[in-house]
Amino acid sequence: MGKYSGIGISGSGSYAPKNVMYTDHVKSIFNFTEAYIQKIGISKVHIADETEYPTDMAIQASKDAIKDAGILPEDINIIIYSYGGFPEYFMWAEYAKIQYEIGAINASAMRFDQACNAQIIALDYAVSKIKADENINHILIVSADMFKEPIVNRWKTADACIWGDGASAAIISRGVTDHEIIDVVNMTDGALNHLWRIPVGGTVTPLEPEHIEQNLFRIDMNRFALEYLKDDAERERVSKRIVNTNIKTFEKLLEKIKKEKSDVNKIITYNVGKFIIENISKMLCVNLADTSWEYGSQHGHMGPADIFFNYDQMKKNNKIKSGDLVVLFSAGTGFSTASAAIQF
Repeated sequence: MGKYSGIGISGSGSYAPKNVMYTDHVKSIFNFTEAYIQKIGISKVHIADETEYPTDMAIQASKDAIKDAGILPEDINIIIYSYGGFPEYFMWAEYAKIQYEIGAINASAMRFDQACNAQIIALDYAVSKIKADENINHILIVSADMFKEPIVNRWKTADACIWGDGASAAIISRGVTDHEIIDVVNMTDGALNHLWRIPVGGTVTPLEPEHIEQNLFRIDMNRFALEYLKDDAERERVSKRIVNTNIKTFEKLLEKIKKEKSDVNKIITYNVGKFIIENISKMLCVNLADTSWEYGSQHGHMGPADIFFNYDQMKKNNKIKSGDLVVLFSAGTGFSTASAAIQF
């Protein structure tokens, strides 16, 4: 019996665009070495075509999750939407479009922002809301992202991942006796907030025509790392700090639910490079085969959509069995980290 007894994931859905691009096919364009390809481990990503955008993918994943949960759209009380970085329009209530298009006429809708960490934070809010309000029975969590030039280069923006397009959704419900949420822990280390941002286009530096010519209206994490982290020693220090915060969050979760690392059967992680997932699995004492890496390697990093995308794929491919203790494990720039425990 966990903190949120009787509250769990009643349904899930995922969506990946049909278009696929393989890392091998672009290695000569971006000067990828074989060593780098092996290190990153992401063999391909799915790429949205010119007719689909994040909300389109989010709507499809939401419909799949609703069907999987066996409920009607009008049964949903709250919708929580998130993306990692790139909306279709600035200053737009895209969460309202999702609410309208899926027919959730009784739901209030909102957007959560914690970069790639947003889905587990949304889960934390959802289970707390259902527990606190007896009139709330079903909450839809949905995330989607696409990575489009010239704002971002999916292959070169970061050296720890390759970005893929996609969406995922989950229905959090009252009265769930399996897939039950035991507890959630999240933390933020705000000292590193400056490492991920577009430097122009906001109130500090409003967008001017020359910014486009200077290639400033784009996100480039590698460029910011070189600017703020002056040498390899400093970059290594920050990298260790991020990983340690991630692990600390996981360990705090285990402490709260009174479990040991050996009790955990599966880890569902965000889809960063293989070298990072291997290090995480070693630190958490979980075999790589018992993580979600199989799906991360075939889809790349889809922002916050990774977690429930991998959850949905593992569940539907029978990678998780009844009785398993599953931990969700993610992080987002800022830097924020989160872990959640689910009892199957």
